[in-house]
Amino acid sequence: MPSALQDALRAPAFIRRLFSQFPLVTHPVDPPPMCVEDFQPSATRQHSINHTLYSFTDSTDSSIASFNPTCLKWQTYLKIRNIPFKTQPSNNHASPSGSLPFLTISSQSDRTSQIIPSPKLAKWIEEHAVGSVNTVDTDDGDYRAFSSLVEGAVRDAWLYALYIDPENLSSLTIPKYTAQISLWPISQILGSQMRQAAIDAIRKSSTSTLPTATDIYERAIEAFSALSILLSGDTWFFGASEAGMFDAEVFAYTHLLLNLEIGGSGREVVEGLRGFGNLVEHEERIRRRWF
Repeated sequence: MPSALQDALRAPAFIRRLFSQFPLVTHPVDPPPMCVEDFQPSATRQHSINHTLYSFTDSTDSSIASFNPTCLKWQTYLKIRNIPFKTQPSNNHASPSGSLPFLTISSQSDRTSQIIPSPKLAKWIEEHAVGSVNTVDTDDGDYRAFSSLVEGAVRDAWLYALYIDPENLSSLTIPKYTAQISLWPISQILGSQMRQAAIDAIRKSSTSTLPTATDIYERAIEAFSALSILLSGDTWFFGASEAGMFDAEVFAYTHLLLNLEIGGSGREVVEGLRGFGNLVEHEERIRRRWF
């Protein structure tokens, strides 16, 4: 082929630099997955099974909390249910369901593996974890109402503080989610996409018009007030004798809000949360015991 045509068909320098960040690697063919029954714990098999939680994280050490609330909820619940695992930094594109986290289980003895996507994690944990003394009914109306409060008002405040507030978007969110992408344009494009996704999510849960930061944070603080009353002087939510799924769900937000260096408008919701001493103590209790 003439050199001029070769040059014309050659990818631009920018594209070549982009793909140089992702070298082609050929992986061995995965063995067929095991069925669920093959993973029942037993003295002869348990030692040879490895669990890996793929999530938004900076470390392969499961004692290092994920910086994403959804991933942190499942990371915490796996710990509460005494399931040993390691973490693996990943992204949504690597997930079979298109979102993180997901759990992989590999058996060294017969070289088989299984993938548990996030929608199936709760069922898998219940089937394979050691029995829990937390018997809170997750189908109960009160449970669903308070869970909706966390995934509504509290989540909206998190999205606004981390993805819409310009200070936190540039100093926290973009660096965390694009740590493996060194090219400036790509990281900024992804940052803009994440910001727009957060705006769309908040609009869906409120009105077609994006509420102000103050309105969003006030609703979150009202939600924290309700959660504080629910917890009261108990150790765990709903008066349980041991931590459960709802404790992990609340911790996923309170831990990140209290421990990330959130600036800008986000300080408003952080300071509001700090005003509820029992929620702060609940976060400390889980962090010290499992992280």
